[in-house]
Amino acid sequence: MLCDQAFLCDLVGGSATQADWFKRAIGEGDLAAATLRSGSAQAKAALLAALVDRIALRTDGIDIALVPFRILSTLGLPQRDDGMDEALTIALPATKVRRGHQLRLVIPGPDNIRTLPAQRDEKLVALIADAYAARQCIMAQPDRSIANIASSIGRCRTRLAKLVSLSCLAPDIVTAIIEGRQPSGCNARTLLALDLPLSWREQRRVLDVS
Repeated sequence: MLCDQAFLCDLVGGSATQADWFKRAIGEGDLAAATLRSGSAQAKAALLAALVDRIALRTDGIDIALVPFRILSTLGLPQRDDGMDEALTIALPATKVRRGHQLRLVIPGPDNIRTLPAQRDEKLVALIADAYAARQCIMAQPDRSIANIASSIGRCRTRLAKLVSLSCLAPDIVTAIIEGRQPSGCNARTLLALDLPLSWREQRRVLDVS
């Protein structure tokens, strides 16, 4: 998450009035991630204590809860005016392993986690391409209404407006679709029927994209 530029820019959101804040968010996020990867044990512990709100142990895993205002504060970024305080949860699978008299929760590393093979949906990819083309068409004619533009190019006004809305998908969601990593229930039909929120965070929640 700390290396995810889209996540960091979305996190800063409306509280940033200058592009410098976005650049700072990305820089501070990279620095924090580097500390967690290769910093001293003391530095890692201090950073985790500042970032993590709570940890919940389950029988089959661990939930790590982060609160946006704590992330912003730790990275030295301005707090948002909307008071965004909904916790972000990272869910990690874990297995119980008994070692002698000790019972431990073992979290598998990246090489041990089985992932589903990518299934690229060409119709879904084509829909995204059509959405970007629709946005370019609208932006090239700022003095005309969507209805007028749709009529001139022989397209349905409702469909054209929907495509423009889909062109506002979060960049990481678009990347997931192109790479075939979209959720199993996400296809061209369901995406067109969805009332897509403008917030990238809400888009990820609605589409179940991590």
